[in-house]
Amino acid sequence: MNKKIILLTLLFCIIFSLAAQEIKNDIIDVKYSKKSARKAMILSSLFPGAGQFYADKSNLATYIFPIIEIGLWAGYIYYNNEGKNAESDYEDYADLHYRREYQHAAEDDIKMLSNTIHNDNGFYDEHFLLDDSDTQHFYEDIGKYDKYVYGWLDWFDIYAAANPDPDIDWTFEWIWDDDDIDGDRVMGSIPLNEESAHYVGNEEVYNSTNGRYSSYRQEYIEMRKDAEKLYDSGRYFSFGIVANHIASALHAVSITRKYNRAYITTTSNVEFKLAPIMVNNNLSPALFVQTRF
Repeated sequence: MNKKIILLTLLFCIIFSLAAQEIKNDIIDVKYSKKSARKAMILSSLFPGAGQFYADKSNLATYIFPIIEIGLWAGYIYYNNEGKNAESDYEDYADLHYRREYQHAAEDDIKMLSNTIHNDNGFYDEHFLLDDSDTQHFYEDIGKYDKYVYGWLDWFDIYAAANPDPDIDWTFEWIWDDDDIDGDRVMGSIPLNEESAHYVGNEEVYNSTNGRYSSYRQEYIEMRKDAEKLYDSGRYFSFGIVANHIASALHAVSITRKYNRAYITTTSNVEFKLAPIMVNNNLSPALFVQTRF
């Protein structure tokens, strides 16, 4: 009788063990390793979305952050290239409508006049410092400072002399007008060449209270402003890129911690095992419960 009980017990243990093993393989025995929040943060700070993919690839943010990153880079590259094109346009415009020789000739006469009237005080000797090469300072200064207005073609043609010829050494009437040495003529706001193609049809513009006015210079200033707006837009996108990396890194830490908490609470670490044991020199079935912390 005892042998039958023992055999039945062993058979029951074998059947239960096989069933338990199947249950364990299908449900309970899930391999789990804790995700590193630090690793996720580093990955997403370098490549937005990478940390989310590492922690929980099913999370929607895994794909949103890379899409945002691509869009921001596309915007940055677009506006930066457009800014460079606009910068090249206003530099070409200046090369076409500005003459350094006109500016320097005017500077020389202004210095001579000033030293003649004001007893060689040398005020203008260091006043004009226009860059003689095509550098950033040159393209900035001719639009930024009124003292470099004399090189614009329309201004020179209207206010300085009729039919100017860069190959001829000329003398400016607007500088040497003895009757109005300290007035508007010296400032260059009284047209001397009213037949200038720049002046005809634009009399109200050049006779305004703008003083030393050049429509070429005004157009040039607007072109530079447009280029700066494009560069500003590019900078906004670059700030967005940095913000996207920071936001992605912080979010990666958050979902990694959330993933770890959720996995621990939903994964069972309890195992049940039925095995025979010796009780009073007899085999008896026993149920074992094992858990891991």
